[in-house]
Parts: sequence; C-alpha cells; structure tokens
Amino acid sequence: MNSIRRRLTVGLLTGFCILWASAGAGLYLNLRAGLLAEFDATLLARAQALSALTRQEKGNVELDFPGELIPGFERGRPVDYFQMWLADGTTLEQSPSLEGNQLSYQAGVTETPRYSDLTLPDGLPGRSVSLRFIPQGSEEAPDLPPAQGAETSVVLAVALHRTGLDHRLNLLATTLLVVGGLLAVATGFGVPAFVRRGLSPLDGLAEQAATIDVASLQLRFLTADLPAELLPICGRLNELLARLQASFERERQFSADLAHELRTPIAELRSLAEVALKWPEEPAATTRALQETLEIALQMDSIVTGLLTLARCEAGLQQRSCASIRVGALLEEIWEALTDPARRKQLAVSWDVAEDAWVETDPAMFRSILTNLLANAVEYSPEGGSIHVRFETGDAPWQITVSNTVDNITPAEVPHLFERFWRRDPARSSSIHNGLGLALARAFAESLGLEIEAQLTASNTLTLTVRAESASARSTSSR
Repeated sequence: MNSIRRRLTVGLLTGFCILWASAGAGLYLNLRAGLLAEFDATLLARAQALSALTRQEKGNVELDFPGELIPGFERGRPVDYFQMWLADGTTLEQSPSLEGNQLSYQAGVTETPRYSDLTLPDGLPGRSVSLRFIPQGSEEAPDLPPAQGAETSVVLAVALHRTGLDHRLNLLATTLLVVGGLLAVATGFGVPAFVRRGLSPLDGLAEQAATIDVASLQLRFLTADLPAELLPICGRLNELLARLQASFERERQFSADLAHELRTPIAELRSLAEVALKWPEEPAATTRALQETLEIALQMDSIVTGLLTLARCEAGLQQRSCASIRVGALLEEIWEALTDPARRKQLAVSWDVAEDAWVETDPAMFRSILTNLLANAVEYSPEGGSIHVRFETGDAPWQITVSNTVDNITPAEVPHLFERFWRRDPARSSSIHNGLGLALARAFAESLGLEIEAQLTASNTLTLTVRAESASARSTSSR
C-alpha cells in the first residue's frame, strides 16, 4: 500500500544515512590530508636539515653528518633512514640505520619534493621524500662559486616509519565508523518517531473522517490545533460537508413534499374509482368521475413533468436554443391566458415595455419564466390590487421586473418563493398550482445565464426581477 508514512520514513532514513556517510567520508579525508601534510612536513624538514649539512668543493661532495644531533638516523635506532646519491646514481652517503640496505633511487627528481609510500628495509610501512639540490660551497669560501664544471647536483631521499600515522588514521576511521553507526541507529529510532508525531494530526483527521456518515453530516472538522498545511483541506472538507448536509436536507424535504403532493390526488383517484364502481348504473356520476379523474391525472402529470424538467436543468441536460424574441409581443401573448383571472380580481395592470424591445435567448424557457412571473403576480395580488411590468435596458444589461401588490406575504416568506412545492397554506389544496412554477423559473434562468430575485418593499409590493448579464437587447420607446 502506498503510504505517506512509509515514504517519509524511508526517504528520511536514506537521506540521513547518505548525509552521515558523506559527512564522515569528508571529515576523514580532510583529517587524513591534514595528518599526511603534517607527516610530509616532518619528512621535508629532515631532508632540508640534511641538505643544509651537505658541502661541495671543486666537485667533491661531503656530508657533515652529526649523528649526535640527529639520533634518528643512527644504527640501532631503526626509525629514520636517508640515502644520498650523485647525479649518476652512485651512493654518496646513507644513514647507519640502513645497515647496508638501499632506498629506492628515483631518477628525474627535481628541486620540488616528491613523496611516496614504500616498505622500509625492516619490512614496516614508511613514507619517503626525494629531492634534488646543489650543495653549498665549503665553509672556508662559502661565497665563492665552485670551479667551472665542478658544480654537482645531489639526490636525497629521507624515509620515516608511518606506523604512528597509520595508527592515528585507523583510530580516526574507527571513531568515525562507531559514531556513524550510533548516528544511524539513533536515526533509525528517531525518524519513525518524529514522522509518527508529525503525521499525528493527519491520523486524527483520518479517524474523524471515518466517523462521518449520512447520519452525521452535521459534524465538522476542528481546525483550532491543526497545522497550516491541513487548514485548507479541512476548510474544503467542512464546505463539502455543509453542501452535502444541505443537499440531503433538500432531498429529504423534496421526498416529503412529493409524497404530500401526490398523496391527495392519489386519494382522490381512489375515492372516485370506488364511487364509480359502487354505482356503475348512473352515467352522469360516471361521466363526472371521469372528468375529475382527468383533472387529477393532468395535475399529477404537471408535477412529474415539472420535476423531470428541474432534474434536467440541475444536471445541465436541458437543451437550449437561441433566437431573437420581441418582448412586448411575448408578454401580450402570455397575458391573454391570465386576463380572466386578473379581471375577476379587478387588477389594474400597467406596462412599461418598448415596442421594439428584443432579447436573444431560448424562446421556450424564456416564455416559461415570464409565464410563471406573471401567473405568480396574478395569484398573490389581492382583490383590486395592481401589477406593473417593466422592461429596462441601456448601458446596463436588460432586466424585466414584474411588481404586484400583496397583502398575505411576509418578508420571512420571500426567500421560500423559489423552493419546490412551497405554497402558502391557503393554497395547499389547490389543484391549479403545484408549487413548482417559480422553482422552474429559477432553474430556467440559471440555465440561460440569467439572474432572478424577489424583493418585498415596505409598501407591500412584491417585485420579481429577471436580469441578464450579457444577453443582447435593444429598446427605443415606451409602450
């Protein structure tokens, strides 16, 4: 299983091991170079001391070797060795400690010291320095140059045991290995603990998420003590839970409202069927029952059709087209079907719509929006009330407002106007309205990229507004 904890642990352990190994190797190499340089400096100092004691006069080279001052080269002290050769490789002088053995003569040596590792005559490892120099003149005439052709170069090799150096280097390597091993063990125990502690907020978040189900959508993730990296995740999860909770609440309410809406017509259908079956010999009663059954079936069909349309709109599956629509003509056509209800309620209707006002949108959905807005105005207007329809355009996007006087709507009820199946209690038993009109109007408006809102003024005037953001419109006069 792909685990963040495992990946972090393996990555950190690998990284720390590489870091410790690199640091140990670098430290060892630096200290080794320093010790070796110190050892080579000692070798060079011995060689320079011997070269300073070497004299030549008229081609004769002599080494004034004071053994008592440099006891390391004496016989019986197998510690230091030197050997001096003439340019042709002839041994000029060697330390008593060699006891007849020879150091390796290196041809081509220059004034620059040349260092090398070797095995000393006693079989132990050592290190030597070789250099070529011209001995100074005699002490009687040190400033006089040697005779022409008498100047002779000498090759000098000095060797020392490196047992002490190797011991120090081995001790250093052992120390670094032990320390590195202890660091590796400490890292092996420490990294998983630190990773576990660092990921504990994530574990807590996972445990809390595991407890959330459909019955506990009201729970929210606590963000008080969370690290900054988890705050955006918890924020989005809390927003998601809020949306899920609201969605489930809407679905529960929808199911309850749908059951309530269909329960009445189904009960009526059952009652009509039972009556018709009980008195089948009365044609008038049967005809009346069939007429009422048709009305109930049409009501149920309207509910189902409205719900399917809402579902398609919410899923983005509602097909749309675009055409130029003359707003005034469309409003007149819609109003013809509402003339009789408006006349019965003695409503005063006024229009403020330009004759040549046009919009470009889907004709069917736009018609449904305006139909529901006008029908809502007629339904909620009291006896003798007024309705005002206005189309506005100009520099701003176009908008259509339908305003009507009301006497039975409170400000708290305005937000519910666009909810499914919402109707004020006196209208719950009506077979004309199913409570889906304004919900469909908002769904169609959102599908067309329009905004629709409702406002209730202090003068008890309800205004429904449909507003466009980018749809085209043109108007030149008022109607």
